Amino acid sequence: MAKISEVLMHQSGRQVRARGAANIAQDKDFALNDLKALGVGVAAMDSALIGPAATTGFVPAHMLQTWLAGTVRAITTPVDIDYVAGITTVGNWHDDEIGVRTEEDFGLAELYGDTVNIPLANSNPGFELRDVVRFEQGFQVGELEMRRMGAAGFQQEQSKRRAATKSLDIARNLVGWNGIANTRTYGLLNDPNLPSVVSLGSGTAWLSATFAQLVAQFTAMRNALETQMGQSLRDDANFLLSLPAGYRGVMNVYNTGGNMSFGQWLSENYPNVRTEYINSLKAAIGGKDVGYLIAENVSELDESDTDSATLIQAVPSRYEVVGSEKRAKGYIETASNALAGIIVLRPWAITRAEVSA
Repeated sequence: MAKISEVLMHQSGRQVRARGAANIAQDKDFALNDLKALGVGVAAMDSALIGPAATTGFVPAHMLQTWLAGTVRAITTPVDIDYVAGITTVGNWHDDEIGVRTEEDFGLAELYGDTVNIPLANSNPGFELRDVVRFEQGFQVGELEMRRMGAAGFQQEQSKRRAATKSLDIARNLVGWNGIANTRTYGLLNDPNLPSVVSLGSGTAWLSATFAQLVAQFTAMRNALETQMGQSLRDDANFLLSLPAGYRGVMNVYNTGGNMSFGQWLSENYPNVRTEYINSLKAAIGGKDVGYLIAENVSELDESDTDSATLIQAVPSRYEVVGSEKRAKGYIETASNALAGIIVLRPWAITRAEVSA
């Protein structure tokens, strides 16, 4: 059985996105297994002549076929929660809860006097707890199936394990956005620490907005974020702008002079903004499309000794092999993941706004 790689560190959404696709130079010598490790699979069949090769004889069709290496695999639902919240491996598959300590300081300084009571500062400790939920996915491969598919160039055991891994990741993505009902496992749409969704006032839908309206709408989100954070928000902060899927075209809306697009304006004025387009933000809350503006990695502002992330996706285990069995006629394996959903650590660094009318 192939060894399943484990993520042993926090990776922010910005880091997940920055990894991007691998580019392989033509003069590099890569084996198929190397390409699979990079997520590359290619296959096709040419239009080889089928039928008689000459008037005096017949050539079997399979002798006139050329097959490219690798396999084209059908696309599945993207795990886009990773691009927003990153992924943090923490805890164990068998845990019931994942928790984080919180602390709030308060006090009121008063004018000094030798005979007056001393004003006392204090701190209020607290705990944020999230339930761990587990999903299961298995696969079975028969001996005859493995041999026949192997003769055709397929490795059924690896293929089915990959399919099981994708299935568990799709479940993780759904939990990352929506959580699990009747538990303390929340998603990025319903974590109780999130600020309320605000209306930006003009009622302008981004998909039909002009350049000036888009600038005004983004500026309103930026101002709302600064209001929550006070003067701690800097212009050079890293921002994540998450918009619903299908909104990419707003970046190509030009001003009346035709010399600047909204995307160019955003890049020039806020060069540290990255943009993600997310399916789960369509009709996300109250039937409205919602956009998120997040200030990333702001731990230096609150003197915390915990992770620097504004929010995390807590994942004790992505693929835990519960059991495997070599049978007389094949092989069966079952695996599970363990998820604690989203924990918003610093809600004051997030603004949510309606982007549809």
